[in-house]
Amino acid sequence: MLLNTPQYRDRWLIPALILTLLLVTAAAAIATSPTLDAFILATSLLLTAGWTITRRLHSKPITSDIRGTQNDGQKSPRWHPTVELILYLSPVIFLGIAYPLIAHRISHDHVGGVPLATLLLASSVTVPWLTQAVCLPLYKALAVQIADGDTVRLRDRLCDIWPSAFLRSVPTVAVFAIPIELATGWSLTALVVYVSLCVLYVAFAQSLILSIVLRDRLLWALAWGSLAVTLLIVPSMWFLPPVVAIGTQLIPLRKHLHRMTRHHSLDSGEILVDLVRGLLLGSVLWADKLLLFVKDGSHFAVTAIFMALLPAVLAYNYYFVRLAPRFDSYVGNLRTAMEDDGNSGMAEHSRAVSRYVATSLNQTGLAGASLVLLVTLVSGIFYPSSLSLVATVAIASWLFMMTTLACYKLDYIGQRVTAQFYSGLHLLGCIIAFSIFAVSPALYGVLIALETVIFAGALYSVHAHWRSSEYSLFWRHATAW
Repeated sequence: MLLNTPQYRDRWLIPALILTLLLVTAAAAIATSPTLDAFILATSLLLTAGWTITRRLHSKPITSDIRGTQNDGQKSPRWHPTVELILYLSPVIFLGIAYPLIAHRISHDHVGGVPLATLLLASSVTVPWLTQAVCLPLYKALAVQIADGDTVRLRDRLCDIWPSAFLRSVPTVAVFAIPIELATGWSLTALVVYVSLCVLYVAFAQSLILSIVLRDRLLWALAWGSLAVTLLIVPSMWFLPPVVAIGTQLIPLRKHLHRMTRHHSLDSGEILVDLVRGLLLGSVLWADKLLLFVKDGSHFAVTAIFMALLPAVLAYNYYFVRLAPRFDSYVGNLRTAMEDDGNSGMAEHSRAVSRYVATSLNQTGLAGASLVLLVTLVSGIFYPSSLSLVATVAIASWLFMMTTLACYKLDYIGQRVTAQFYSGLHLLGCIIAFSIFAVSPALYGVLIALETVIFAGALYSVHAHWRSSEYSLFWRHATAW
């Protein structure tokens, strides 16, 4: 009877659906045909529709267990949820349009004997990982202003510390430039262009923090739109797109920019710790893409890899647009309960937070797995020669994305060492796998097996620590000597 309650039904049903979607994805990759594709697609749609109807008819809203909470505790979004998600996905949309259009225009452009397209590809697989590291010190330094919600103080503080954070983050580029140079043997000119691209995109990533913190989706989309348009107009001027995009993010800071001339230095030791944390956390989703470029170089299957990465990227963004704000709301309710409600009220809020952690991971996993199946089917129809690679990379990237979110949950609740352990284990596994195996679907099959174990461990740790979130979040720190 216990397994028939809404709480336990949701806990088991969604993982079962995810497993089904991934299994039929593998089946499509092994023996694809129009008839099989149609059957799999119909089956997955029926499963998803059945799950949705079941939830609406039988499961109670999670917020019903929280006294004094209206809906999810959030303010009404500035944008319609669909519009907000589209704006947030502007990097995928704009760059997905721009890069194919400029590919033929720069096909004959070389810098230091290296094709410009290769240098742009190298930076595109480096920057997502790099930005995970270089933005973390800024988020930490802005934590008080973000919590206060004072936008004027937030802008002041950002302009105070940005120069110091940027200068201390730039050396991180060497972590990527050295192995790439050793693997490729590029000329000094080509290496300088690659490093310069990375440095410019470090500044660009840090400039986006204001739009992210304020959830200003229009400002975010303006940055990526201006970058894509500049890339389309002058693709050979590799330095100009990030510069123009940074300029758009300085507009809301124009009254505060004079503060950048003041010397506000951040603690170098803390920045170093945050950079290492960011590098490890970012490696889970992005390390294999960079290692793939380093190992495969000119044979990098751009279309197949980026098509396979799309489900993980879309699901990852879906989590941060639609689910993360509600998660923050639940944690905020728990904070309030600790101050006002006493032990009984706090226990209810703690259980609600724990359930929503599981729910948000389940929903993200289901969205990602459904997209993995869809991308695999599309690949089977339009790119059958790349089907096996797309399917294995897509499933592996889905696992990497889920491990990343699990590590974020551990880091959030104060289990930083645990999060870094799983992230480091993933990075080590990737390095070993790429050292032993040739680039092939079999390589990603090995990564899938390894990541399944890592994700299972990370997920167990997440549920273990969030089960007593009121203790893990607050009391442990308050009672520590």
